[in-house]
Amino acid sequence: MSAPFGTSDQVVHAVPTGKAPSSSASPVGTGINLTGQTNTPDSTLNLRACGSTTCSILNEIPHGSVLSLTATSGDWFKTSYAGTVGWISSWYVVLQGTPATSFYRGNTSRRMVSYTFDAGSDLGYAGQILDFLKNRDIKASFGMTGKWAATNPTYVQRMAKEGHHIFNHTWSHDSLTGRSTGKSTLSPARRTEELATTNRKVMRLTGRSTKPYFRPPYGDFDSSVLRDVGANGYAKNVMWSVDSLGWRGLTAAAICDRVVDSMDAATFQGNGYIILFHVGAQSQDANALPCITRKLKNRGFAFGTVPEVIAP
Repeated sequence: MSAPFGTSDQVVHAVPTGKAPSSSASPVGTGINLTGQTNTPDSTLNLRACGSTTCSILNEIPHGSVLSLTATSGDWFKTSYAGTVGWISSWYVVLQGTPATSFYRGNTSRRMVSYTFDAGSDLGYAGQILDFLKNRDIKASFGMTGKWAATNPTYVQRMAKEGHHIFNHTWSHDSLTGRSTGKSTLSPARRTEELATTNRKVMRLTGRSTKPYFRPPYGDFDSSVLRDVGANGYAKNVMWSVDSLGWRGLTAAAICDRVVDSMDAATFQGNGYIILFHVGAQSQDANALPCITRKLKNRGFAFGTVPEVIAP
C-alpha cells in the first residue's frame, strides 16, 4: 500500500498549492476532542510516531476511516488507529460536524443594533470604549484574539464583569484562507489550535466560553472554514452589516456619517445591524461612538450583544 505522501509524505497526493505540511517536529499542542474522516481516495494515510514527516510510520490508515482526534501539533492531529496512537497530517482529514452559519445582520423586526469591537492589535482605546459603554449602559460584543487577551488580561476580565459578550477571533489573527494576506491557507489542525487556545485563554480569564460565536480575521472564510469552525463548536460565524472603516484612517465624523447613513439607507431602517468597530489606536471608532450613539438613540434604537440581536 502506498501512503498519501509516500515515505516522505509527498508522493501520491501533492499538497494543494499554497498548502505545505510541516516537515519538522513540533511539541504536542492543544488538547481537543473532535472527529475526522480521512480523505485519501487513491491511497492510505500514514500514522506517524510524531507530528513530522521525518518520524517513523506506525501504520497505514485506509481512505474514509473515521477517527477520534485528541490533540494538535502544527499541521498534525493526534489519533489512535488499530490500537496504536500516533499523528496524521490534517491536510488529509475532513472534520465532522455541522458547518457554521454566517450572520451579517440580526433580527430586523426589532429596533436594535449591536456594537462589535475586534480586539486583535494594540490596547488602543479599549479603556475609553469600556468607559463609554458603561456610562451609557450599553452591552457590546468583543471579537477577541488570544494574543490580545494574553497581553491585556485585566481588560478581558473587565469586559466580562461588565456584561459584555466575548467571541472567538482566533489566536494570532492570521487569515484562515490566506485571501487577504497572501499567505498560505491554514490547515484544519492549525485552525483548530487557533480556536482552542483562544477559547482556553478566555475561559481561564473569565470563566466563560467563546462558543458558539466566531469571527474570521479579515472576514476571510470559505466552505472549508465554516466546516472546520463548526466542527469545533462554533455554529455562528459573526460577520457585519457595516464596517466603520475607522482602520482606514477615517475621522470620527466620517465614521459617524458612514455608519448612520448606511443604516438609514438599509431595509427596515437598519434594524438588526451588526456594526464592526476596532479597539486599536489606528482607528477613531472610539471617538465616533458618542455621535453614532446619539443619532441612533434619536432614531429609537436599543443596543444589544450579538446573541441578543440575532435572537428570533
